[in-house]
Amino acid sequence: MIIDREKVKNVFADYVADYDITDTKVRLKVEHTYRVADLCDMIAKSLKLSQEDVDLAWLLGMFHDVGRFEQLRRYNTFEDSISVNHAALSADILFVDGHVRDYIEDDTEDKLMEKAIRLHNVYELPPALTDRERMYSQILRDADKVDILKVNCEFPMDEIYNMPMEAFYTDDISPKVLEDSLAHLNVNRCHTVTSIDHLVGHISLVYGLVYPASVAEALNQGFIEQMLSFESKNPKTREAMQKIRDCVHKYMDERISE
Repeated sequence: MIIDREKVKNVFADYVADYDITDTKVRLKVEHTYRVADLCDMIAKSLKLSQEDVDLAWLLGMFHDVGRFEQLRRYNTFEDSISVNHAALSADILFVDGHVRDYIEDDTEDKLMEKAIRLHNVYELPPALTDRERMYSQILRDADKVDILKVNCEFPMDEIYNMPMEAFYTDDISPKVLEDSLAHLNVNRCHTVTSIDHLVGHISLVYGLVYPASVAEALNQGFIEQMLSFESKNPKTREAMQKIRDCVHKYMDERISE
């Protein structure tokens, strides 16, 4: 499948122009989209895929969050739990409403792309995937997670999570969230209760990264370290954060040396 990257970028720019591009949250997702696409490109190249397959990975990055803009317009939030599953909405816009044809004419990879986009935000990939479907899903999920780390460091936490800043400094880390993190697991959203749980959840995204190139990029960006350096006013939380810090450092050192 031949992908014209310039055409894709132009169509995407026209699509987001229908939304309020002066809105910080809209701009955030536009910039996130381009960075995730570039990260997909980088990860795919690290796997020594053909240029055509690298282009497909890049395209998934461009497509994965198209539903975010409509989610924000309809519900004025990016919080899926109180609005709509943004991954499903993205896939519906592209493959149910047919807007994928605005970007590319070839439908050869539609099934794979739709599956990867619908699955990019699930806690765990289902077992019933082909090797190729799993690879592309993992590339997209890795790229998305790496860039989410950046976003969480470059925007105020109270704006990202819609919670008062003081709560981050005073809240406890929930026991199940701490347990998930120390077990090298992505924090289950069902376990997230307090404001600081969200920060730990995003730190723990590193445990879900599949490819060494993704882990290396997360480390090189420095955003994991920035989040790990958060200083709580709560002694219990400070103690828990030190355990998380030690655990993450050990894990990343081991992954980088693979």
